[in-house]
Amino acid sequence: MSNISVRWRCAAVGVGLALVVAGCGSNTEVEPAGESTAAEANGGRDGTLVVNILGAPTTIDPAAACGVNDMHLADNLYARLVDYGVEPGPAPGTTVFDPTTYEPSLAESWEISEDGLVYTFLLPDDVTLPSGDPIDASVVKYSLDRAMEMGLCGNSYLNDQFVDPPLIENTEAVDATTLRITLRQPNLNFLQALAQPAAAIVDPGLIEANGGVEPGTANEYFANNSAGATGPFLLDDYEPGKSAVLVANPDYHGEPPASERIHVNFITDTSTMLLQARNGTAHVSVGISKAAARSLEDDPCCTVMPFSSALALDIALNWDFEPFADVRVREALTHAFPYEDMLASVGHGYGEVFYGPLAPDLPGFSAELSQQREYDPERARELLAESGVELPLEFELSIPAGQEELAEFATAVQSVLADIDVAVTVREIAPSERAEILNSGAYDAIVIAGGPAMVDPGYFLAYDMSCASPSNITGICVPEADENWEIARQTHDEAQRQAYWDRVTEEWTAVSPKLKFWSIPAMVVMDESVTSLHHAIHPNFHSWQ
Repeated sequence: MSNISVRWRCAAVGVGLALVVAGCGSNTEVEPAGESTAAEANGGRDGTLVVNILGAPTTIDPAAACGVNDMHLADNLYARLVDYGVEPGPAPGTTVFDPTTYEPSLAESWEISEDGLVYTFLLPDDVTLPSGDPIDASVVKYSLDRAMEMGLCGNSYLNDQFVDPPLIENTEAVDATTLRITLRQPNLNFLQALAQPAAAIVDPGLIEANGGVEPGTANEYFANNSAGATGPFLLDDYEPGKSAVLVANPDYHGEPPASERIHVNFITDTSTMLLQARNGTAHVSVGISKAAARSLEDDPCCTVMPFSSALALDIALNWDFEPFADVRVREALTHAFPYEDMLASVGHGYGEVFYGPLAPDLPGFSAELSQQREYDPERARELLAESGVELPLEFELSIPAGQEELAEFATAVQSVLADIDVAVTVREIAPSERAEILNSGAYDAIVIAGGPAMVDPGYFLAYDMSCASPSNITGICVPEADENWEIARQTHDEAQRQAYWDRVTEEWTAVSPKLKFWSIPAMVVMDESVTSLHHAIHPNFHSWQ
């Protein structure tokens, strides 16, 4: 087996929101991998490609999708106006998405006005929905308007977190092949917003026949049913929480997918992921644990691919919990951890330690300004003493239930902090309760292993730092950093924009708002039969075979 890593070449452009959420469970039944032969039609796999993915969607409606699990199928079922650019990957037959460039998907071309407010897209005149109706500008307009009118997570994605008032002022079907989108203000990240699942093109007739659009409400039917697949695959079968079967879409406007049939299993047990990667039950395993990946490094069964991502391991500290309102207490905790040792043990060596608002693979990251805090337990004790906080300092650390790696991490945190007279109680929370706990601030401290769905620091910090943002789920407020964050989002010159991100980093780190540990690569394992694989921010099976 081989172990290959890849890093993005990030200039500066986009980011998004998506917490990594995986459930718990066992005894998952999966379809075994079949024989692989070349498909006569497109030179790809005509047998079934079996893909195991950690975690299951709560909805497959792209307008309602929030967390990363909800987006497992969206890029495969739905076309969008644009898609990310593509770069060669780290191994033969692999490619990776480029979050700094975009290429046509459904749109044949586009123009952006000089003031950056008007985007005009030229569409093909010969593309149809599965129903046979044409995909014209009115269909695209309906799809975008639906996501915004529903007012759920898709609305935030499309509007790059500018929702009150919305970034998008108007969508207009000028004629059958011309769509015009007008923004309220220039936005450097808008093309990335259109590359997200929220911008998926759906079938208006199918939507209206099954409940239509209710403002502020998810459509329950489309949580478990296709909204009129316009992408490279059709949804042939779907068992919520268990599996999906995708088949090649004969009406897809682009190149036919490399595999004619893909069986996707949603796995909730890390030991099952490891076993089926090792014994060949699955051709590709997405989201396998770091411990499992490390155990496969010398196994001839597979290739381990730790693709770089914008994800990171944090502990958010609730500033409304009185001890954490004191910057000296927060700073003390940052000096308590032997980060490199912990990365090697509980992180199994995958990742990069850092301290700052932006993970190493986000545009705007500065390695010089994001050095991890020095391990200095004596300094930590001094700061706690200066703060006057009563010792032992006691707090509750919330973690998602059923996630073995995070449970192991939390145990390590307990042990380390006990050395500076800080007593931690670990609280496991059900996945169904996690969003409410985050949004309501009903925690002392909480482990967040995740990051943005769009690779842009402006979008990311809108929900992770901005004082005024309704999406700021951790309650961090650093006014000085906010000022530079707002300017950076509107600055076109790359060097000037980086200077503003550097100021954000300096102002953020000065107040030690949370604990940051290390970046988290996206773990993918593939067996020797796989000849082509593309890594994207959301699974995109178009070239997989």
